Amino acid sequence: MTLYERCCRLELDLARIGLERGDSRGGYFCDPVGAEAIGWAGVDGIHFCFVEGFGETVFAVSPANGPGDYVHPLARSFEDFLRLVLACGGVDALEQAWMWNRGEFDAYLETYPPGPEQRAVLDGLRETLGLAPMDDPYGYLKGVQSGFDYGALKFSKEYYELAGEPEPAAPSGKKQWKVYFHNGFGRHWGHDRPGKEIPVSKTVSWGGKVWHIPAVYSCGKGLVVDLCVEIDPAELRAFREKWETGEEDARLTPEDQERRDAENPMNLNYRPRLTVNGRTLEDRSGVGVGWTPDSCRPEGERSQQDWECRQLMEHYGLDQSRGWMFWRDSFPWATKTKPAVKTVSLSLEGEAVSIPGPRFRVSGAGDAVPFTHPVTGQAHILRVVGYEEEQVDMSYLEDGWDYPAHCTVMSYVTEPDLPRESLAVRDCGQGDSPRPKPLGELAAVTATGGADGPTEACSIGIIGGSDGPTAILATHARAFLDTGPPQLRSASSALRFEPPEELEWRMVFRQKTAEGITVELLP
Repeated sequence: MTLYERCCRLELDLARIGLERGDSRGGYFCDPVGAEAIGWAGVDGIHFCFVEGFGETVFAVSPANGPGDYVHPLARSFEDFLRLVLACGGVDALEQAWMWNRGEFDAYLETYPPGPEQRAVLDGLRETLGLAPMDDPYGYLKGVQSGFDYGALKFSKEYYELAGEPEPAAPSGKKQWKVYFHNGFGRHWGHDRPGKEIPVSKTVSWGGKVWHIPAVYSCGKGLVVDLCVEIDPAELRAFREKWETGEEDARLTPEDQERRDAENPMNLNYRPRLTVNGRTLEDRSGVGVGWTPDSCRPEGERSQQDWECRQLMEHYGLDQSRGWMFWRDSFPWATKTKPAVKTVSLSLEGEAVSIPGPRFRVSGAGDAVPFTHPVTGQAHILRVVGYEEEQVDMSYLEDGWDYPAHCTVMSYVTEPDLPRESLAVRDCGQGDSPRPKPLGELAAVTATGGADGPTEACSIGIIGGSDGPTAILATHARAFLDTGPPQLRSASSALRFEPPEELEWRMVFRQKTAEGITVELLP
């Protein structure tokens, strides 16, 4: 699942920060050919979009601007776009930055800071998706826009007529294939040179799928590896029929979401490691795109990734009737200068996936819960050692909000024992959200310089509360481990304003998808 898809499934009112949901077709004369709208500002028709052929680059479309300024790129990836939004408190400054200097940009941010409702959405994005605000949003935006080839965007005939611009001639010949170290599958950014293609033509069966490794690319900053993983169309059809029912994620239980992710044939769950000339290169970055053949999707359905996938299948001579997952991994050199590539080997390690286990209730120390491991079939017992109600001190958070502070901490052992990383216990319920303090208390807070809403420091254990407050869990686990047997574990409930009469817990097992494998690519 891409970051954009994860963002779309969040239960956050993104309209508060200028990303209202709307018609993905855009519908304005100044929309580039292949545009897919991903959010609407709610004023003057301003919207944000991907454009087919430009990867995850995010553009702003502003119909009220003049000719030549209708469309501006904002971010090289959707992740960078969200980081810009976090840094600027919304999309308004991003859309207008093309016409401002740094002083005007900074003055706008200072004059129009986000209010409490916007802050709540921004906190949800940051905590749920694990993102950090962009360090220098203005510098990043100017870097993106100054290096962009605006002539590469194509528009409709209506656009060229209304804008009074000549329609460019259609290009002739096949587009030259170029791969760069930093740019994934999208257009080239920056001034580095394309890498030298080194054919390897390796095929290996691993993790129940066929992996094709057609080539590596020797670039100035490192080595790039293309992985083309073949997906059986029957698996794709079965998965879509079972899970893509049109219902929102909110209707799925946490267990169903874990089963769906584990069963998705496009989720490869691997970690690559490259060895060049006997020296190991750590994985620096990876970009993936997926191809669903026409036989597995409704008529007329398209994806923003289709263009990139077709280019890959054409270049490598792959069958478009099959499903594909493409990954391009970039590894920086282990030496200060670019070496002559003599030997290359690729190691693939399977990563663990979450497998839902049973739900259960306990009342205190001494309770025992029998369960069967869903993979091994072995019988086990979860035995409760400690069960305590705790209250967290939130008095230092004087920002005009009340925070839930009650949780339940359970310590337990498993018999026979399981590896610590292979089992987690989580609260089935959701924690309570912060709430504004009464007016009398709020006035006192304001007089002492309190903030407008929840801050980053106090969001632990509130967003994603089903896993429990991390700080509390770590503290209690450490205390128990210092005094108890080595196999003792700890789990914490979500934070609430009042302790619930009864808690329901659930087990989550973590299981590797495949044992590691090493493939000799060169010589």
